Formats: sequence, C-alpha cells, structure tokens
Amino acid sequence: MKKTVIALGIAAVASSALVSTANACSRITLDTPYGVSQVRTLDWGEKLGTVAIVTPKGTKVVTKDVPSYQQAASWTVKYPTLNLEEREVFVDTSGEAINSEGLSASTLYMYDSQAFIKDYKDTGAPAVNWGDAAAFMAQNFKTVAEAVTAFEANEFQFAWADGIHGTQHGLHISVQDKSGDIALFELNEGGEMVVYRGSVNDKLRVMANAPLQQYHDQNAEKIGDMSVVENGFKIGSSIASSERMLRGLYNTAHVEFSDTATWPQTEGKLQSTFDAGNLVPQDIIDPTNGETYATWIQYTYNLENGSFKMRNLDTYSEIRIDLNELATISQVSCADLVEQAEVSGTATFTPCQ
Repeated sequence: MKKTVIALGIAAVASSALVSTANACSRITLDTPYGVSQVRTLDWGEKLGTVAIVTPKGTKVVTKDVPSYQQAASWTVKYPTLNLEEREVFVDTSGEAINSEGLSASTLYMYDSQAFIKDYKDTGAPAVNWGDAAAFMAQNFKTVAEAVTAFEANEFQFAWADGIHGTQHGLHISVQDKSGDIALFELNEGGEMVVYRGSVNDKLRVMANAPLQQYHDQNAEKIGDMSVVENGFKIGSSIASSERMLRGLYNTAHVEFSDTATWPQTEGKLQSTFDAGNLVPQDIIDPTNGETYATWIQYTYNLENGSFKMRNLDTYSEIRIDLNELATISQVSCADLVEQAEVSGTATFTPCQ
C-alpha cells in the first residue's frame, strides 16, 4: 500500500549484532545563493567510515539478494553517481548518493518502522535491497518528481523483509534535487508506505530519525512558529532525535545567506547551522533510550555547483570531491575517504578492487 502526503508549512545497517534502538544521523537541505545545499551526518555507537564509489552512466547493476520478493531490481545507471558506502559497521551499505544531475538520496535510521516490516506486502515490483536504496535512487532519477512517479506506478519497491545482509532494520529515505523539491519515504503502521512531499521551504528541509514524520510534525506544532525567536526556549538540548529535529527546524528558520558572500563563506554558515543543532558529540547519552551515538562522518555538498566535502569528526580531517568531474570517470572507481583524508585534501579515485 502507498500513500502520498503533501508536507506544507514552515511551522505547521549491517551485521546481525546491530539490533539497536539508537536514533542516529540527521540532514538539513537549504537553498543558498549558490544553489540547493545539504549537510548530512553518519552517527552511531561505533566508529563509521566512508568509501566513495563513482559509477559511470551505462553500468549494469543488480541489487543485493532479495529472496523474499518475486523479482530483484536490476538497472542500467542513467546518471554518473557518487555513492557513499559505509563499510566499517554496515558492511557495504549506501548511506548517501549524489548524481551528476543534481539529485541526491539519503538513507537514515528509523527504528520505529521496524515493527511494521512484518505487515508489509510484496507489491510485485522489482525489489531494491536497502543496502542499495540510496544508490538506486540517484542512479535512476533526475528529479524528485520522477522518483515519486516511478514509486507510485509500482516500478520499484524496497525489500523490507530481507533487510541488509539478512538483518531487518527500520530505515527511511529521502530524495532531494537542485530545484529544492524533497520527498521522504517511510514505512508506517500496517506496513503502509507513506511518501511525504515538500521542499527546502517547509519542514522536510530537516530529516532525523524516530519518531515517524507525523509525530515530528506534532512536536513542531507544539513549539509553534519556528521563526519566532522566543519559541527557541521551548526546545530541549538532548541528543534525542525528536529534539535534534526541532533544533534543526528552528535554526534553519533563522539562517540568512548573503548574495555577496563567497561560496566558502556560505558553506561555513551552512555547516555551522547544522552543527549547532544536529551534531552529536561523543559520550553524550540519549535520555530516551540510554544509548550514545556520536557523529563520525559529515557530508556537506551543493547540488548546483558540485562542491562536496567529507569531514571525519574522529580525527577532524576533511577531503573534497568535485561532483562536476563524475562524468569524466569511465569505469567504476573507489576512494576510501577516511584513509585519504589523513594525507590529502582531495580524493583520488582508482578502479575498485
């Protein structure tokens, strides 16, 4: 089953040992004078890494095993894509993917969806393993509207039952493009897939983890108009996802980007806006579940000018990639960004081993 929800109003994984209630990762997507830009983090109780994979146009891909579904998804890559895989903990899971056309996809943890996996029914569409979901979106779609239209036409589905390497996880995924359009895909009660539609101008500009989006919306409504400065007093300071979501909405409602600022200045302001409300320091405990999960990796990028930066919060090193050069790479190529960031500020891609 599928439902599309229009989101309006500014106020309004993986080894079998990783069964956790941790609420990890955040993203903000904002418009700037240089185009739509995004900051996203990888947060977890164990240190995470990033291997960048460039997949050229024309590459044939078959999703990882999905034995519980009638057919596995396979596709030919339409757009050169930078796929950011986490391998330290989640084996070979695509957490973020960005294509040459200015669309990106972000897979984040959503623990609350795990309880509904048992109720999800195979729609008969080609099934995409969650380890490939972000890459699939970026490699196949130029715009958010295209991705949503394909999903609603049952051209693909997510293989919930088979999880990541056989372990079921609650997850959700957003796609965003350079026009500012955003769609958030979540598994809800009764095994129903819900697609929230919005943009950089409304609440979908911020994405976090549990609870489900409708409850984040209720929390935001209790705070009131996020553009009212005094309403900031109503927002808590814990690392809980519910409060990180509110801080993200509040901070992004107040940031202003100058037309006279340089891109480095704009990037700095974008990153500081995220860090102030959504970055998770090491050792802090989440009062909702008694767990800790630090920010290890951060991606800051622009869907218009092609700027991409990875920051490793473990060593505070960083490395850059020019997304405009994706189309010049003619074979599937890899770069271990964490390893390379220790010795260079620019990623070097070589054929994947």
